[in-house]
Amino acid sequence: MRKHSIMKKIISLISASVICAAVSAPVMAAGWQKQYPWAKESVEYCLENNIISGDETGDLMLGGNLTREQMAKIFTDTFNLQSNSAVRFNDVEKNKWSYKYVQAFQDYMPKKGSLFNGGEYVTREEFAASLVKASGQKAADSYTITNYSFKDAQSVDDAYKNLLETAVTNLYMLGDSGNIRPKDLLTRAEACTFLYRVVNPAADKTSITGNAQVTVEQAQAWAKAKGAHQRFIDIAPIYWYYGEVFGIRPEVMYAQAGKETAYGNYGGAVLPEMNNWAGIKIKKPTGDKTEDHETFATPEDGVRAHYNHMAAYVGLAPVGEPHDRYYVVKSIAWAGTVKYVEQLGGRWCPDINYGYDIMTMVENMLKY
Repeated sequence: MRKHSIMKKIISLISASVICAAVSAPVMAAGWQKQYPWAKESVEYCLENNIISGDETGDLMLGGNLTREQMAKIFTDTFNLQSNSAVRFNDVEKNKWSYKYVQAFQDYMPKKGSLFNGGEYVTREEFAASLVKASGQKAADSYTITNYSFKDAQSVDDAYKNLLETAVTNLYMLGDSGNIRPKDLLTRAEACTFLYRVVNPAADKTSITGNAQVTVEQAQAWAKAKGAHQRFIDIAPIYWYYGEVFGIRPEVMYAQAGKETAYGNYGGAVLPEMNNWAGIKIKKPTGDKTEDHETFATPEDGVRAHYNHMAAYVGLAPVGEPHDRYYVVKSIAWAGTVKYVEQLGGRWCPDINYGYDIMTMVENMLKY
């Protein structure tokens, strides 16, 4: 993706005819941060770079919808789209303000017809799919969003499916309460957020690798407050030791172990004596029974296996001889590409919210 040119172009967007009102207000209406906390960073970015502005009362209208011709202008300006072809749509006249934007954008539209319908509102699926194309990214080879536990994944239009796969796996488009909501009309807040996640790939994401930002003592205090078994509290220093060895944040791994083992209390198919801190399966499991999971010789071996398993996801070398399941992960096309905690959902676990749950646990850990 052309990151540098994208950042230059997005700053130069003219807000008046894009997703903003015709008149900018000197003071933005108060309270939108509380109403749209999930979009705070992206909306602030769009405000700072004149991508959106408020009306004469300062209302940002973040819950309002985006038209197709406004979308065409956003993508044309942001990604420097160009075309020498005449506009192919019967309903776009040369004297209309949006003509040059439609002309540039038409080759990047996932779904084409004889009419552009520029005044129609854009759906989430259309915007996300168009965003992938306009930003120069490729559609995925297959459509596996159904594996992410989205109940409405099959309702996605065929023309958008593989592009939406790219949008979801790159976390440009997120689910909500088990739904991807493809047919919902896109709001201005969502448009800011989707766009911001492309121009700033690290936005709303937490790196798996890096130095610890939580101490062992904080982690153990957090574990005790959660009613953890003593075995889970005692294993914390081993997690911090291997965190330095691998260059992976130990608080992320420890939180994941807490999630997978009920803070060392277990209670599911994996038994405490298996020393399996991460629910790691055997090479060829047939289900989700006890025998479908790996057993490690010691608690420390189990921690090392947990890190080795994550190493296959993020693209790091293993330490010691890896378990069989490590090689299974290494054989998957996306092995080595999972850089953020939020990307674990749908890969480590079918639940798309899996990574976000882990990050909530890490945030709580920081309070101790």
